[in-house]
Amino acid sequence: MQSSKETRILNTVCVCLVLLAGGCRVVIRHFDIFSYNVLICALFAAASFLWISQLQKRLLQGSVRRNLIAVALLILFWMALRTMKYEFLPEYHFTWRFAWYLYYLPMIFIPLLMFLSVLQIGRPQARPISKWWNLLYLPAALLLLLVLTNDIHQLAFRFLREPAFWGDTDFIRGPVYYLVYAWMSVLFLTILVIAFMRCAVPANRKRIWIPAVPLLIGAVYTLGVILGPEQIVTGFLTVPEMGCFLFASFIESLICVHLFPSNDRYGEFFRRSSIGAGIMDMHGQVCYESARSRKVSPEQVRTALDETVLLEDGNTALRSHAIRGGYGYWLRDLSQIQTLNRELAELGDVVEEENAMLRAENKMAEDRVRIRQQNLLYDSVAKDVQNQLDRILEVIENPPEEEACFEHAMKYACILNAYVKRRSNLLLLFHQENRISCSELRLAIAESLEYVRLYGTMATGGYRTEGRLPGQQILLAYELFEAVLETSIPGADAVLVNLKADQDGLTLRMTVNAPGNAFSPDPWKEKIASGGSLQVESEQETMYITLILTAGGEKDDTI
Repeated sequence: MQSSKETRILNTVCVCLVLLAGGCRVVIRHFDIFSYNVLICALFAAASFLWISQLQKRLLQGSVRRNLIAVALLILFWMALRTMKYEFLPEYHFTWRFAWYLYYLPMIFIPLLMFLSVLQIGRPQARPISKWWNLLYLPAALLLLLVLTNDIHQLAFRFLREPAFWGDTDFIRGPVYYLVYAWMSVLFLTILVIAFMRCAVPANRKRIWIPAVPLLIGAVYTLGVILGPEQIVTGFLTVPEMGCFLFASFIESLICVHLFPSNDRYGEFFRRSSIGAGIMDMHGQVCYESARSRKVSPEQVRTALDETVLLEDGNTALRSHAIRGGYGYWLRDLSQIQTLNRELAELGDVVEEENAMLRAENKMAEDRVRIRQQNLLYDSVAKDVQNQLDRILEVIENPPEEEACFEHAMKYACILNAYVKRRSNLLLLFHQENRISCSELRLAIAESLEYVRLYGTMATGGYRTEGRLPGQQILLAYELFEAVLETSIPGADAVLVNLKADQDGLTLRMTVNAPGNAFSPDPWKEKIASGGSLQVESEQETMYITLILTAGGEKDDTI
């Protein structure tokens, strides 16, 4: 994007003021009419103030704007200092020479301020550069201090005459002088490199030669001052005047070729943008408006701060946001969305019916899976207690004819039925979780013992349970308990059970007096597979069974 017409005109005016200042020097000095220094200072001041007004309007980032306005003020200071030196201070006086030394304040700090400004290119406004860059002020201050104290060490300028005639003639440039120019050269070249690398638009990089022109002119001018007759080189513009002009030209060239971000012609850019938007001031006047915007009233813009305002029969949505000095608003075309909504509404019933059918099919599929899983589980439970179920069925289908025997058989069937119920419950719990509460085993054993007492055999139990154990161990312990009961009854006089179970394992001890049949541990060796042991002892008419299962233990086949 080219610079705006206003920018081009003001830049031309500034250049003309500088050229007019140079022309005034040539003409007035030739005819020796009056002192021209004040006039030249006024012309440069006018150009500087015009440029400052442009910087305030065109630069986006506050830190960059402050730095470059400081550059413009240093240029003003430089010109004012030069005028004071030649018009108001006595020649060869200390103050006259010190004013000359102060020329190097803007010469040293203007490139540094420009460098710090260029570092901000490509960074968000809310993310300033690192504060460590401010350390560059230290070498700059040191160079200035060396120049200001030149009368002591003469490392910047070594005068060839006696101290009473020390001035800006008859001197030899020293190492500090060349350090100052090296400082300026390095900073200017670094500025060019950074601006080139961080430029967001590749096409703008092809115009990097434009800001290099002021640097080249400055280098040639400096060499002319050092090597050639200084009076001829500085006849049109003196060193301070040329320095001020080249510094400002370098910054302006960076801005004009858009290596330095600015908002020049943003109004035109806003007008040609593809969005529908505008900017309104506090009095309701539209300041900027894009070509695709619509006419809106101040009341509509203020209402759109809190809620969407619909325009043109609901086909356009208006929203706004408060900004400094007014409101920014934007429009969104909803016509296509409205058309799509109508089409979707027409298809809504069909889609709803299809969704209902899909939901029904999914539910049926889930029900089939759940029923299949339940059937498999119930089959597994039934298979596990099939032996007890067969014996219960045998009792029911072929009951004894004598009443006493019938009652005795029914009570025995209750013992089997209690096991079937409790065993099934434990299997269901095991299907839900791998670990079962030890209290479930206690409840199962306690209920089975109740039916043993109902059968007529004295039965008692002692329990101490807490925590949870793997389901396999709970099921194994209850299965062994039932096997001992079924082997010992009928015939046993008494059954004593002691259960201790916690998260570390369980111990089940059973004492059966006068068992009907002896209990054999051999079939149980395969089942006790993890850290378990089973001991069966008989003494006279009493049988002692001890089952120990350790959670997480290793296999132990001790019998």
